[in-house]
Amino acid sequence: MEAIGHRFIDAFNRRDAEDLVALADPHIEFHPTPLVGARRVYHGHDGLRRWVAELGTSEIKHQVRVREVRPLDESRFVVLSEVLLDGELVSPSATLARLNETGGIVEARAYLSDEQILTQIGLVRERSAGRA
Repeated sequence: MEAIGHRFIDAFNRRDAEDLVALADPHIEFHPTPLVGARRVYHGHDGLRRWVAELGTSEIKHQVRVREVRPLDESRFVVLSEVLLDGELVSPSATLARLNETGGIVEARAYLSDEQILTQIGLVRERSAGRA
């Protein structure tokens, strides 16, 4: 899961639609943040390609820096990250993803939120005291 999370963010930062498609189930349902998506949901490989094409027309040329990839269970993980614009922190962010049985991302939802808020609303479990 850690490798998939890092590869997904790396492909986003490079605006590489084909690398995103390679990580995704053919029936992926992707929910980007309003910052980077003209639509609320993009469906399938063609939807990911359309999303990346729309990113290319945006005035906003931001990047995402991964802070942590954390498994939530056997098929779900969260990428805790930060949105950067011209190298400066703009917002905390996170992507929750679910994998299919072969390891392709079948659903992903991006949030402009920090870990604390995601925990408060029940999307991410509170980190156990023994973990750093």
